Amino acid sequence: MKKLLFTTILILCFSFSKSQNTAYFKVANTGYADKIERVSTGGYITIGNDSAYKLQVIRWDNNFNMMWKYKFADANISNGFPKIVEANDGNFYFMSVSLEHTGSTYIVKINSDGALVWQKIYYLASGNMNSEMLSKASGTDNGFLFGGGQCTLNNYIIKCDQDGNIVWQQQYFYPLSTGVTTCWSIIPDGNNYIVSSGYNINSLLTMKLDASGNVLSHTAYTYTGMQIVPTRIVKLNDTGGYAVMGNYNSSNNNKTEFVAIFNQALNLLTFNELTVTYDQFVLNDITAINNGRSVIVDGSIYDGSAFTIAMINISNTGSVNWKKRSTGNTVTSNKNVEFRGLTLNGNTSVHVGVGYNEGALAAIIDTNGNGLCNTMTFDLVNNHKTLTLQSQTITPAASSAIMANVSYTYNTLASSSFQLYCGTLTGIEDEKSIQTKTQVYPNPASEKCVISFPSDKAFSNPIISIVNITGQQVYKSLSTPGKSEIEIDTHNFKEGLYMVRIISGNEIIGSEKLVIIR
Repeated sequence: MKKLLFTTILILCFSFSKSQNTAYFKVANTGYADKIERVSTGGYITIGNDSAYKLQVIRWDNNFNMMWKYKFADANISNGFPKIVEANDGNFYFMSVSLEHTGSTYIVKINSDGALVWQKIYYLASGNMNSEMLSKASGTDNGFLFGGGQCTLNNYIIKCDQDGNIVWQQQYFYPLSTGVTTCWSIIPDGNNYIVSSGYNINSLLTMKLDASGNVLSHTAYTYTGMQIVPTRIVKLNDTGGYAVMGNYNSSNNNKTEFVAIFNQALNLLTFNELTVTYDQFVLNDITAINNGRSVIVDGSIYDGSAFTIAMINISNTGSVNWKKRSTGNTVTSNKNVEFRGLTLNGNTSVHVGVGYNEGALAAIIDTNGNGLCNTMTFDLVNNHKTLTLQSQTITPAASSAIMANVSYTYNTLASSSFQLYCGTLTGIEDEKSIQTKTQVYPNPASEKCVISFPSDKAFSNPIISIVNITGQQVYKSLSTPGKSEIEIDTHNFKEGLYMVRIISGNEIIGSEKLVIIR
C-alpha cells in the first residue's frame, strides 16, 4: 500500500463559535497530528509527531492555550501504535512501543495537572509484545486496559490498576482461528467491555467481557473474499449498539474499506463495503455523532497524483448521509493532505491530520459535513455484504506478560502556529447552545445544589462533572442507575462561576452554568 510520508511538530490551536461555525486551518508549520480526544473537564489532548518523528503529547484548555506538553525522544521509544486515553479520575495514559525485550508495550501515566507519574513497559520473557489497543477501565475504576496480538501471545487483553500493576491478563482463543489473532479495539460499556477482534484474516469477532475479563457473550462472522482488519469500535448511544470501522489488506484491494453496524446483542445488522474508483482508500478513525444515529469516518484517498481528505457520514442503518473530499491549501503543486483522527464537541466533529507542505492541520466540521475548503467530487459505492455467522465458543487462557519500571528521557518542548484557510473561528462555544434538559437549582447556590439532567434511556449512567473557570475539575461522579438528578454538596466550592457537564461515553449530553455566592 502506498503511504504518504510527512516530515512534519504536532500543535493545535482552535476554538468554537456559538453558532457552530466551522473552519479548516493549519496549526503548525511542521509535524503532524495523529489523534485528538475531548477531555471531560474541557479542552483536548492530542498525540502526534514532530519533524524528526518523535512522539508528542499536548494538553489544551478550553481556549486552546497549551497547558502542558511532552516529547518522548528516547532512543528506546518507537512510534508503534500510539494511543491516549483519559481515565475515570481525569488522569491520562499514553501508550506506544519500546524497543526493549525484542519489542514491548510502553505506557506512561500523566496526571491532570501535567505531571508525569510513572513510565512502565510490559513485555514477554521471549517474543514481541507491541499492543494496538488502549482503554480506560469500566465503571469508576481508575485503571486501564491494553492489548493486541503477537506470535507468542494471541488475542490478549491486560487489565492494570492506576499504578500500572497487572490485575488480570487473558488470551481469547477461537476454535476456527489459525495463525496470529489480534484484539484491535476495546471500549468500556457500563461495568463491562466491548472488544473488536478477529480470529482469522477474514473475520469479525466481537466480544462482551465483564470487569474481570470473563466472556459474557460474543458473535463471530466470516467474510468471503478479501482480508479484513476490524481496527476500531465505538458505541451508538441511540440504539445501544456498536459500529466497527475496518481496513482491507492492501494485497487484496486498495480501494475498499468497511463499516459494520451491530446491535446491543452483538448481532451484525449491516456490513458496508465502501469502495472508491481511485488508486487507494484508507480510513483512519471513527466517532459516533448525533447520539449514535450516525458515525463519521475519515482518512484519505490517493488518486494517482495526490492524497486528499476523505470524510463520510453513515447512518446506524448503513446508509451514506453525506461524503466529503478535499485537497490541500498550499500554493505549491504538492497538495497532499489527510485526516488521521477525530473527536466530538457536542454534535460538532473536530478532525486533525497533516498536509505535506502545510504541517499539522485541524478542521471543525458541522453535522452536514461543512468546514472544508477546496472540496472535490467523491465517487463512492456503498455495497451491503452478507457475512456468515459462526457458532463456536471462545476459550479464555491466562497470558504471561511481565511489567517493569523504566526511566526513558523526555522533554517538554513544543511550539504552535495558526493559519485559517477557510471558515470562521469567533470564540469559544457556549455549550448550552448544543445541549438540552440540564437544570441546576438553586442557582446561584451556596451550600448545596441539585442537578437535573437528561434521562433518555439511551444514556446509560452518565457521569456528572463540574469544572471551575480555569478548567480544573472540582467534582466528578457516576450517576445512580434509574435516577436523573443528584444533590451536590458545594460548601467547599469557592465563590465563582462553574460549568456542570453531563457526559455519556465521549459525548457531552448536557451542560449548565453554576454560580456559587455566599
